[in-house]
Amino acid sequence: MTAEESETAEHRSPQREAGLAWAHPAAREIYRDDWLWVLDKPPGILSHPNPPGGKASNALIRGTYDFERELYRIEVPGERQRQVHLVHRLDLETSGLILCTFHGESAAVLKEALFHRELNKTYLALVRGIPSPARGEWKDRLEKISSGGKATVVVRRGRVNAVSRYSLVEAFPAHDCALISLEPETGRTHQLRIQSASRGHPIAGDERYGDFAWNRRLVESIGLKRMFLHAHRVRLRHPTTGHLLRLEAPLSAKLTAPLDRLRGKNSAAKPGARKR
Repeated sequence: MTAEESETAEHRSPQREAGLAWAHPAAREIYRDDWLWVLDKPPGILSHPNPPGGKASNALIRGTYDFERELYRIEVPGERQRQVHLVHRLDLETSGLILCTFHGESAAVLKEALFHRELNKTYLALVRGIPSPARGEWKDRLEKISSGGKATVVVRRGRVNAVSRYSLVEAFPAHDCALISLEPETGRTHQLRIQSASRGHPIAGDERYGDFAWNRRLVESIGLKRMFLHAHRVRLRHPTTGHLLRLEAPLSAKLTAPLDRLRGKNSAAKPGARKR
């Protein structure tokens, strides 16, 4: 296999079954080998515990989190302590692909790739209104304000530190909303959520930056009861082999069913969709 060929998302190492016990039972494994571990995180699961605590029942990994080194420490019976490094994070209510590694060197390689925009992530979001033009780029200066242990992000004037590309996937004119894809080139806190909202296209179900009255109507009209933001696809070079990986996490039934209602189709979940 050359470096330009893709690995499949079904690759598993011989230790797969043991590794599954390390993740939250609601998470789904997408890819695993001796270096890289990719999980599909459901909403309501923390990428890591909130400081200062090192553990949480709804954390992604069953271990103690080291905030300084950005890794989990896992006690494995009969083995030495294992480490799981977080390459990036997802908000509590955002679902989808999250990258982890079993070695610090691999984590450093992938974080460097993120910094140089050589690791591409694509999200799917349902937003109010229909963006025009159908594709484009959002550039902002975002600043995080912390108050009472809660972080809020605002748009300020000044040097750009947040860049995202968007494109229209499907429009629903009768409902004045659209399904869009989002590709962040930077990784600021709440970046996609605040960039969408500041342009009049809040993400459906967003309880911090969204349109709260619209969110309530969506619950009643299409049964959407969570934020519609999902880390759908990632394209990266394997940190050790250099092979090109294209990995994908499909939308869950709790997102496909509301979409079907928008399309006027049967509200049953699509074949192969899973419940969360």
